Amino acid sequence: MSYEIDQLKLSEQIISLAKKVSVTAGLYIFLTFIIVSFIYMVGLISLIGSPDEFIKLSNQTIAEEFIATNATEIMIVNMVASIILHYFFGGIYGMIKKVNVQPYADLGSAFTTIFSKQGLKALNVIILIQIVTTAISYFLELACFGLVGLGISLLIQLLTYFAVPSIYISNFNIRKSVNFSIQTVNQKPGFLFAFIAFTYLLSFIGILFFGIGIVLTLPLNYIVAYSLYTHITAQQV
Repeated sequence: MSYEIDQLKLSEQIISLAKKVSVTAGLYIFLTFIIVSFIYMVGLISLIGSPDEFIKLSNQTIAEEFIATNATEIMIVNMVASIILHYFFGGIYGMIKKVNVQPYADLGSAFTTIFSKQGLKALNVIILIQIVTTAISYFLELACFGLVGLGISLLIQLLTYFAVPSIYISNFNIRKSVNFSIQTVNQKPGFLFAFIAFTYLLSFIGILFFGIGIVLTLPLNYIVAYSLYTHITAQQV
């Protein structure tokens, strides 16, 4: 199904949702960072052997040696942390859906969303995408084609951009969510790539404010994904 993008209408929807959920979503992201950071540290400590050995990594020479000898294990820990992070961030879609029926966003709706059947399906998609992109990047890096691996990984992420939103918003199954996303992105790849890239650039401006600002700007990525998805699917009715 073909679709058109009304940029004015889409922008108005994004701004409206941002006003309603950005602060609460920012708090949720802050809590998520704390949870995932703890899990990540536990993973590294279990890899190193003890908290004392972990502290020694503050020495640059020891850290470089550890990274060199444990590259594969570190990659796995990073991949697991990334999966958990993206899984928790999906709760923002639940917040956005909730403000359509009530005047405020709440943290409870985020946790209810990710710990649901839809959350489990979304987790499976996230794991699938993460494993595929990580494997491609890893093996192409070994073959000295790191930039090619990065390009392919970015392409896969673009093509599957709507997979998780479609699960949370329309309750698609895993296969349908991925197929829908690929078909939708393929119709307007240039516009969607530019629009999404610009959104990510805006969201990461928060890093400039001592890194803390990203807590408030990162929700924009999910607000835009939700708005784009509903803007497109509304034309199917």
